[in-house]
Amino acid sequence: MSDITFTYTVAAVDEAARCMEVIYTSAGRQTMHIGTRLPFEGESLEDVILAFAPIAFWKEQVLSVIVPVIGLTGEITVPEFPAFMSVIVAPENQPIVSGAQEL
Repeated sequence: MSDITFTYTVAAVDEAARCMEVIYTSAGRQTMHIGTRLPFEGESLEDVILAFAPIAFWKEQVLSVIVPVIGLTGEITVPEFPAFMSVIVAPENQPIVSGAQEL
């Protein structure tokens, strides 16, 4: 998949509610209006813009889907501390993600 370049516009800011509306646009993709939090002190606006950017959504739009059967049911048990959330600490005290959780 190729790189995604997008532009953003801060359309509204509500300082009291600590949030803003950002409009994301990218050629050939759906324009998205997304509510985000305001940047924290020491954090750049671009950090927040990127964190909330609809990159995954845009990438998903070109994928084929599998349609489930109507009425299909199931049950999922999530452990109190799921494996995908575990972190292993290396001897140098630098956290690494275990091989089972490649991101």
